[in-house]
Amino acid sequence: MILLEFAAQGVRGVAPAGGRANLRPGYVVVPFEGAALRRLLEALLYPSPKDGDAIPRAAAGKSAAPVRAGLTLAGDDRVTYRVVRDFAAGAQLHRFDQEKRAFVLVAQELPEIAAYLQKAAGVPPVSKLGALLSISAAELPSRQGGAASSLPGVEPRERTALSPEQARKRIGQLREELEKARVAEKVQYQLDGLQSKLFKLEEALKGGAKVREGLERAEAARAELEEVARVAASLGDPVARLTAYERTAARRDEAASKAAKEREALDGTEAAGPPLPFWRDPRFWGGIGGGVALGTIAAVAASASSELRYLSVPAIAAYGVAAWFAWGWIGQVEGWDRVARRRRVLDDWERKVSDQFDRDGAEVHAAMKALNLQRASELKEQVARLQDADQVVAEWRRRLVDWETSPEASGAQSEKAALEEQARALEARLGVEAGGFVRDVRSVEQELQRAEADAAAPAHAAPEPAAPRPPPRPAGDPLRMVLEAAAKELGGSPSAAARTVAQKASQHLVALSFQRLGAIQPDDRGNLSVQTGGRPVAAGTLAAVDKDLVWLALKLAFVERALAEGKTVAIVDDAFAGLAEGARRLAARLLKAISRPGQLVHATSDPAFREAADHVA
Repeated sequence: MILLEFAAQGVRGVAPAGGRANLRPGYVVVPFEGAALRRLLEALLYPSPKDGDAIPRAAAGKSAAPVRAGLTLAGDDRVTYRVVRDFAAGAQLHRFDQEKRAFVLVAQELPEIAAYLQKAAGVPPVSKLGALLSISAAELPSRQGGAASSLPGVEPRERTALSPEQARKRIGQLREELEKARVAEKVQYQLDGLQSKLFKLEEALKGGAKVREGLERAEAARAELEEVARVAASLGDPVARLTAYERTAARRDEAASKAAKEREALDGTEAAGPPLPFWRDPRFWGGIGGGVALGTIAAVAASASSELRYLSVPAIAAYGVAAWFAWGWIGQVEGWDRVARRRRVLDDWERKVSDQFDRDGAEVHAAMKALNLQRASELKEQVARLQDADQVVAEWRRRLVDWETSPEASGAQSEKAALEEQARALEARLGVEAGGFVRDVRSVEQELQRAEADAAAPAHAAPEPAAPRPPPRPAGDPLRMVLEAAAKELGGSPSAAARTVAQKASQHLVALSFQRLGAIQPDDRGNLSVQTGGRPVAAGTLAAVDKDLVWLALKLAFVERALAEGKTVAIVDDAFAGLAEGARRLAARLLKAISRPGQLVHATSDPAFREAADHVA
């Protein structure tokens, strides 16, 4: 349910310019008295015979002064409804018929009107309005004992017949009103049709608003990566540069791995030490000794002509074995010299590979240092995030261009401007010809018939005095009452209701108190404590001004939750008037933020809230 238009006549504290006030979705500020506006809206949305006594009259001393009001709203069923009420004559509920292109009567009985609005149009129950969808200054803890903003429990009063003289005077007024009503009916018919079209066009244009919001979010996310974009621009083609860097790093790692393996082999060789000289090798001297022994025996045997002279042959072989060990030592010495040369070559090769890697990756290293990153994979991840953000921004821009260039959007924009101009012209004409708010023709004719009957009837006896009103119920702890009322609507205990909004309420409290008060903490019994000065303090023991802040934070959180569930209306009066200017401006931003899913009507003349409003009636 979204309110579209509001009208009032003869109500003290509610005087729209020209008798009418146009409303819009979002955060709407109206310069009315909050309590009077609340009572009047309740009397239109939840009509009851006792409403006439609850409405504050602009001219209380004149019993014949008319008190009238009207409300146009868009229901959850996407149908436009209009409630018109004269508190001395009755009420009517009309529904806009698309086929007939006109409003048709739905109900005239007050209970039937209230039931139909809740069932078809989506008007929330009056208990939900008081518990979750309203913030009233009269309910502040600092105003304990103040009058509640809901309808007072007074007995309905019967209509008193007019005297013949009063009836004749009233007949003249009604005939004049009837002429205005007939003129206004024709203009109102055209205006209602235009407003219905405008509402549908606004719904259609919301698609563009969602695209713009998506683009704003994407651009905000892209702005957070501006430093990454600057560094990436210094790399030229960051993807190609990082790919080349990874290949260079792979070659360096491969070279380092090979060098490590070869060094391990060289270390093993060096650990064994240099080769033992052959003259210190027992095997060499064994061969020499064997050759000398065999040669000596062979020489002696030859002088004696013995067969042992043939031992000179193995003596030669023994000398060969000694020579073979000596030759092997020469090879080992050459291998030992090659180890030292290979280590020098290996060090030079590894240093060249590392220097080449540093030269090739100098720009990448500078980029990592600028972003305070340790690894190239982190830089690659940041570049990928930047590319994704650019793609998201480009996609949202493409969607916005497609939407703006689509025939439906361009047609809707131009048609909306034309319809708004026509509506303004019709409103001006209605104000000139009808003098602001007027009732429908049938209601005026019915009252005219009653007045004519009173004029023809004899004078009536004076009415008996009305029964006294029952005394007001004593008020309890305001914070506890907020939780109990919310628990009835949400289901569960006051403690559970408090926990559902504790985080949001804590954020609101910290903001409104400029961090002087901290988190709100509920216990299992529904009692609240507030962090202040680094320790929890029972909310009931706080000063009145701090208790008001806790109450406002809770109500803001409950209103935010209720509006987030779907399109509905919240009503706020001047409950923030006691705050400092900075806190009021902050509260205005909070109200604007939480009103986005639906509509929040704020009755105040404070410039701090008017400046933040989406629409000022």
